[in-house]
Amino acid sequence: MLSSIGRAAVKRLVSTTTTTSLRRIAVPCFAVNAPKSNHAFIRSFATPGRPKGSAKRTTAKKPAKKPVVKQTKSDKSNKSNTSNKSKTTPEPKTRKFSRKQKPLSPEKQAILEKRELKKTALFTEPKGLPNTPWTVFVAEETKDKSTSAATLRTRMPQLAETYRNLPASELHRMTAVGEQNKATYAAAYKEWVESHTTTEIRAAMKARQLLKRKYNYPVRSLKPIHDDRIPKQPLNAFSLFTKARWASGDHAHLASVPAAAKEIAKEWKNLPETERQAYADLSKANTEQYKKEVEAAF
Repeated sequence: MLSSIGRAAVKRLVSTTTTTSLRRIAVPCFAVNAPKSNHAFIRSFATPGRPKGSAKRTTAKKPAKKPVVKQTKSDKSNKSNTSNKSKTTPEPKTRKFSRKQKPLSPEKQAILEKRELKKTALFTEPKGLPNTPWTVFVAEETKDKSTSAATLRTRMPQLAETYRNLPASELHRMTAVGEQNKATYAAAYKEWVESHTTTEIRAAMKARQLLKRKYNYPVRSLKPIHDDRIPKQPLNAFSLFTKARWASGDHAHLASVPAAAKEIAKEWKNLPETERQAYADLSKANTEQYKKEVEAAF
């Protein structure tokens, strides 16, 4: 057996701090002669020891971490779906299957263009009223009578004979009715014109001209629209000269208007340059004034 000194040495060696690997502990030489000892070295697993006299330290236990659960792709997609559902989702769009439109034929294009021109032409002006004694007489004779155009043509000779035999008082009354109808129609027409803008009136006049030139529209329906708000185009130098010569009355002795127009054209050709320049300057001044009025009107 080991002596007390040997046992104390061994105990000190065991209690000291060592590595976790297997270590050989040497026994003092005086312990070799100890009886019943068959080992010169003692093998043991050393563990870290606590130095003597050290106070016990109380360490606060850290809360155990919650296990992290890895999100799979399906979980992420579900989460995104739920977040999207919480937002205001728009109504599902319905697919509209539109057929490819075939190109319009020239005939179809002409029909559509004519329809648009008729809308732009403003065929909504008030209808004219009888404004002469003869038209007043015919209107009164055919009032409340369903007569066709053919029937009216057959009745015209009889109506003309009756009109010629009317007394003067009746003709005077019909003249007064015609003048009243003129005033009534003029007021209604002015109100209709002013209910549209000058831009609409100008577009309507252009549309009527296209209908007349391109589609042979009835001339009676293509009357020009008279709007005092739209300035009139200025006359050129020759037109101003012609107007002045007509106003002079020097060509009243001529038999016809074409003959008078020829004489005026000859005078214009033979007119000195200084006199021509006077009409040209007047035309230029009128053109400048016209541009200012157009800018103000439109």
